[in-house]
Amino acid sequence: MDVVLERLQELDAKVRETLAELTQSRGERETLLAKVATLQNELRSREQEVAALRAERERETVEVTRLRAEREEVRAKVEGMLTEIARLEAAVQGAGT
Repeated sequence: MDVVLERLQELDAKVRETLAELTQSRGERETLLAKVATLQNELRSREQEVAALRAERERETVEVTRLRAEREEVRAKVEGMLTEIARLEAAVQGAGT
């Protein structure tokens, strides 16, 4: 009978040890799940930031393209004016002679 009681005590000790390990594992799991949730939130935040930066870059690209076109338009007008000024100067010099 002592052998049976001894064996039961050993089994009881193993069950308690297993339950303690299970409790510890559950705690570790909860900690890891919390870390995963934190990292997922951080990832979503960064994805939103990247999307905002991409949108800003696209707006800036459109603005740069518009400004370049405007610059070319102004350059063409200035060149036209310079050509007209040169023509007028030539006409004035021709009239003066």
